[in-house]
Amino acid sequence: MEQHTSRIAYRTFEKTISAFEDLPPDVSLVLASLGADLTLLIDTSGNVIDVAYFDPAIERFGVEDWPGRSLADTVTRESVDKVRNLIDECVKKGASRSHQVNHPATRGADLPIEYVLRRVDGFPHMIAYGTDLRKFAEVQQQLIQAQFELEREYRRVRDSEARYRVIYQKMDSALLVVDGETRRIIDGNAAAGRILGVNLSKLVGDTLISQAEREHRERLTEALAESRALGQSRSVTVTSAANGGPIELQISPYRENGKINQLVSVSSPTADDDAFAGLSGDKWSWTEAVPEAQLVIDAKGAVYSVNGRFLDMIHVLGRNHAIGRNVNTWLGASSVDMQVLSNRLRDEGEVRQFLTVVRDEMGSSRPVRLSATRIDTGGEESLYSVIVTEQGAREMPNAVQSNGFHGATSDFSELIGRVPLKELIRESADVIEKLCIEAALTQTENNRAAAADLLGLSRQSLYLKLKRYGLEDFNGRS
Repeated sequence: MEQHTSRIAYRTFEKTISAFEDLPPDVSLVLASLGADLTLLIDTSGNVIDVAYFDPAIERFGVEDWPGRSLADTVTRESVDKVRNLIDECVKKGASRSHQVNHPATRGADLPIEYVLRRVDGFPHMIAYGTDLRKFAEVQQQLIQAQFELEREYRRVRDSEARYRVIYQKMDSALLVVDGETRRIIDGNAAAGRILGVNLSKLVGDTLISQAEREHRERLTEALAESRALGQSRSVTVTSAANGGPIELQISPYRENGKINQLVSVSSPTADDDAFAGLSGDKWSWTEAVPEAQLVIDAKGAVYSVNGRFLDMIHVLGRNHAIGRNVNTWLGASSVDMQVLSNRLRDEGEVRQFLTVVRDEMGSSRPVRLSATRIDTGGEESLYSVIVTEQGAREMPNAVQSNGFHGATSDFSELIGRVPLKELIRESADVIEKLCIEAALTQTENNRAAAADLLGLSRQSLYLKLKRYGLEDFNGRS
């Protein structure tokens, strides 16, 4: 349907019609081109009839050659569709929406122009009013450059923070950072968590006072208050509320962001009596003679011993940082890998050429082969010796995938033809079900009723499954 001029301009000049009656042609041309930085006359086929502009710099984009050419031929490839939209909208509605197109330059940046295409009743051609966006593009480029600089600076700060945090976590000295006013633990390293007998994730945010037995909390409170008030270091010995062992705290105040916080050094006079400390002594010294990376684990995956080659592989400073932790920390693309290995060891006593990955403390991973066998300890508890061998490029199987399950799938593939498919499926389903139960118990902090609701099971069903998978004593901690 034909559109009228009134649909293009909400209001036109009405009281000054006489001023436009006898305009010379050259004045009309000037008036037509004053409304934009770049004005084009376009015929209904989309060809440029004439060009008008005021900035001489626009000439270097070849605008003098545009008359006689299609407007679509004067823009960059990605702007062709926008030109077609301009013309279609103007033909149908009498005026188009604004569209930004780019005119190519022989050298340097393109010419960005925002066009509005209009037609007027009684005038045979369409008029394109263009706004020069080069200044906006320059400002935008400056903003982008500033954003890049901010991102580079942010990466430098983040890398520095990550580097110092790694150093902080790897220190043998156990340290806690305590808020001077609330006495809550702001930060801490893994060594402090081990001495206090509390998982580091639960330690941060809790008060330092609550880490001591009740009869020693008043003494610790006084030491913290005195150190903060006098600005001097204070030492106090208390009993850990978590493990009942004696711990010595060296409290040092420091100023941070306008407030006084405290750095607390934690040490244990009986650190050598740790339950796992004796296992890293002469009893397991033979592991150093093994020419490959080697570790000793129990049936639940707890590490009893490691040799120096395995510490080098995972970039851990000392044995005390590895002993007592679960092997899942470093071995396995997922916990399914170690679950499959554990089941094989329990059923067969030894496993050879088990494909999985090793993850070091720096966050990188690489493929390895595991060979494991049961150790005769003469007791009821079963221990297993695990040899870890890195795979070379030629050894890596072509079928290794990056979805996190290549270790498990490679291991199951060895059983095809030896074990019926139904048993393989049932075994994998059992592993997944056990992992889901452990995850639910961890999320609910060992609240069995909440875990049953989370899993969509009745409490009785959950208890039966806990018994089936030997999880009666699982405390929900990773």
